[in-house]
Amino acid sequence: MVDDRFWQRLDDVRRERGFLTPAETMALVRHEVSVLDPFSVLVSRWARLGPDTVLYPGATIECDERSRCELGPGSVLYGGARLVASGGGRIAVGRGALIGEGGARITAQGADRIHVGDRTRVSNGAELTGSCRIGDGAQVLGPISVRDVELAAGDAHTHPDPDRRGGVLKGYGRAHGLRVGRGEVLNGAGDFHAAPLERQRAYHPDAPRLPH
Repeated sequence: MVDDRFWQRLDDVRRERGFLTPAETMALVRHEVSVLDPFSVLVSRWARLGPDTVLYPGATIECDERSRCELGPGSVLYGGARLVASGGGRIAVGRGALIGEGGARITAQGADRIHVGDRTRVSNGAELTGSCRIGDGAQVLGPISVRDVELAAGDAHTHPDPDRRGGVLKGYGRAHGLRVGRGEVLNGAGDFHAAPLERQRAYHPDAPRLPH
């Protein structure tokens, strides 16, 4: 049987590293945050979580007192999602963003500023570093090293007209210092600078064309 000393030591270990204790993590429900397993989820005490945020088992948010990490209302962190803000870095995740299905890491250090907009998707092993702007509705899909990239804002991936959706990176490899416009996609296989910039419609030829 586990005694009180075990629970005290568990709390102390988390506090020493700036994380909420399991009890404090469970208490996030008072702020309308859904934590599916408070023992496997790690949440920095300096993080800011909007209402209706969902944290799946294995999600991690690290943020020191000099930095900022904010999750907008209705955002979801799946298991394997890790957000790290340190040394003054800033991470802002918008409303209804889906982060980390299949794993993802977002890291902001020092002067780095990473903005992940509303209704975005970052998944399947993606890694964001440097100063990135992932506009509303944009997507990063796959094991891609993303640094200093801008994906233009648009409608979400569920919108029937691909010309209106946010910019997309998909595939695998290295994507540094790039810009992808609304309704555009870079499908990379190694160096994204060598990938052709395409219209998303090329992958959805039968999709409707709706008024802009």
